[in-house]
Order: sequence, then C-alpha cells, then structure tokens
Amino acid sequence: MNAVATAPPATDRGFRTVFGRELVAELPNIVHRPYLVVTMADLWPWLEHNFDRHLVGVHEVASIELSELDARVNGLPEFAGIVGLGGGRALDVAKFFAWRRGRPLFQVPTAMTTNAAFNHRCALRHEGREVGVGWAVPEAVYVDFDLIRTAPPLLNRSGVADVLCHHTATVDWKLAHDAGREDRRWPYDERLVAEARDQLEAVVDGLDEIHDVSDAGIRLLVAAHRWAGASFHEAGWNACHLDGVDHAFQDALEFHTGRHFIHGQAIGLGTYLGSVLQENEPERVLGWLHRAGVDIRPEAMGIDWEATATAMRRLAWYVRHADLPYTIADVRPVTDAIVDGIRDRITATFGAWTEEGPATLTGPRGGFV
Repeated sequence: MNAVATAPPATDRGFRTVFGRELVAELPNIVHRPYLVVTMADLWPWLEHNFDRHLVGVHEVASIELSELDARVNGLPEFAGIVGLGGGRALDVAKFFAWRRGRPLFQVPTAMTTNAAFNHRCALRHEGREVGVGWAVPEAVYVDFDLIRTAPPLLNRSGVADVLCHHTATVDWKLAHDAGREDRRWPYDERLVAEARDQLEAVVDGLDEIHDVSDAGIRLLVAAHRWAGASFHEAGWNACHLDGVDHAFQDALEFHTGRHFIHGQAIGLGTYLGSVLQENEPERVLGWLHRAGVDIRPEAMGIDWEATATAMRRLAWYVRHADLPYTIADVRPVTDAIVDGIRDRITATFGAWTEEGPATLTGPRGGFV
C-alpha cells in the first residue's frame, strides 16, 4: 500500500473523512467491484491510470439537469460501487447515481471549491432553478493533499467563502426572527448561531494557511465544510445559520447574467454586499476575502460592473421572484450610492483591473467546478 492516511473517529459528526496522499491509487483495492467513476472530461485523462480492469464505465459530467440525469440512469452499466472524482458537479452527480441505484459511494474532491462532498443531497438544476434532491452517505470522503494542490489556487481558496458567509447569514436569521418573517420550520436558534460563528472564527484565524493551500489549511477548510454539511442535516435541512443574502445574491447574479461562476467568488461578493447592507463590519469582510486570495472583482469573474450593478439593484425584486428566505435584501434597497461605494472599496482593496487580469486559474488542470 502506498497511501498513508488518517481518519477521524467514526463518532465524529459528519461523513468519515480520510486525509492522506496517493489515495486515488488505493481506490481499486477497496471500491465494490465492478465500479463506475463519475468525473470531469479534463480530469479523467490525468487520473485514469489509477484504475483497473474492474472499472465498467466512466460518466463525464456535462450537465446537472435533473431530467437529463434521470434519463441517463437506466443506461448506465451494472455496477456495484461508484466513485465521485472531481469538483462539486462530479460529486453531486455521483451522489445522484448512487442514490438512484442504491450503490455504495466513495467521494474524492479534487478542490475545496464547495462543500458538496459533505452534503447528503445533490445540488442539481430543474427548470432553471437549483434543487436539492436525493440522499447519499459515502463510505468515506478521501482528501488527498497533493491532488487538492494541483487545482488552480483560486478554486481552493474560494471555498472559504462558504464559511465567511456565516457572518451575514446569522444576522439575516435574527433579522427575519425580529420581523416575524422566519420560516416556521426553523425558529431562530442561538445554539446554531454560536456554532456557525465558532466555525467562522476558526477559519478566519487560519486564512493564511488557506491562502497557501497548506496541509493545515486544507484540513481546516475541509473541517468547516464537513461541519456545515452535518449541521444542515441535523438541523432539519435548515441553512439559516449557514447562508442568507450572500447566496441570494449569487442566484440573482446568475439569473441576470445567464452565467455560472466560481462559487466562492460570487458568494464572496454577495457576503460583502450583504455586510454593507447590514452595516455589519464590511471592511473586515473585505479584508478576509483579500487575505484569503478570493478576488471578488467582477472582471475576475468574467463580467463587468454594469452587469454586477444590475444584479445588485434588482436583488430585492429577485429574492421575491424566486421566493427566497427573508434577508436584509427585503429591508434595504441597493441604491446607486451603495453600488458606487462597493465598487470604490473593492477597487481600493484589490486594485484596478487590467486587461491581462490575474492568472486566476493557473494550474495543471482547468475545469473543476
């Protein structure tokens, strides 16, 4: 055996998680045979040498549309186990196939972009909207330090935004509670709020390690993602302490632009916007994102300020159009003055954009999300 790994005790909250090196090469020795791999087209040529004759098929994810995946299920080869290998899309589709076929699942995230590896549900698309369906608990999640580091640094760093957004989410939940607008299924819970803030503080303390994608930084961010997945389920599918206006803005931005973005960049920008609207330490939030290396300039996301400003100004309309939970977006409109102030502060922090822009996706591989 080449791999050296450690796993947390089975009694720990969240999915069993194994940290180590050369973990992919060990999978053929443990996955139920024959097995199916779900991955991305750019990853497979680089990793296929790790698998053996018991591999009966490879599904390269091209779509996360629920209807399309439903249609693919019956056409899959017979398999006894399944490996999810890639970013959030590959892991979610692997969950979906494991759920539909009732087969054991092994998950291998190749970047820390999202917490998909630690969610029971699959985040898919249906009729233009994101839906959470299914139920899949992996035998283990394998986090290979060296494999994670081959992803572009921005992808690994951007995963921190799914933790920094607890800063605005917890305030949104209290706001909804005080206004009598909270969901009756999820009354405000100080215990959950305190847990979310503990996770936030731990990650903020380790932002330099996360920026450097060190072993310690990988462990820290994975632990926060693992906690969030477990907390979402244990609180009865309650995400009020985890995300709020931050994720609403991401949805609005994708709706108005017709584009999909690196998750952490859009969430990071939404968290900063939310903190401005809440008057909730926005400069501190902007400092966290800059220190972690999550570039939230629209140009770094492949759009311009005009499109971004439109999404910001129409945020209040969008959250009601999409019937999203009550947040600061329902209370304080985004004015031109707020947009101008946000643009000025982001430019002052990250610098003026140049035509070349930053090498945001430098790395041996390219498409991970």
